[in-house]
Amino acid sequence: MKEALIKNHQFLEDKFMNFTEVELQEEITSYWGVTYSRYEWLLEIVAHVYHQRGQLHSMLVHCYGIDPKVTLFE
Repeated sequence: MKEALIKNHQFLEDKFMNFTEVELQEEITSYWGVTYSRYEWLLEIVAHVYHQRGQLHSMLVHCYGIDPKVTLFE
């Protein structure tokens, strides 16, 4: 799982670092009908990753009593 996360993060970084400013402002519509610029999609992706990270941390701590000793907000 860790390797997949690292690989996909690198793919995302490589993809977005190669976009021009014009391409980042281009609006893209998802298959479910939401339209954002590529830059806004990147923000949505990052927000989603952090949300899921928080959910996983909460589940480990509160449901399983496992403290991964990961600082979430620094």
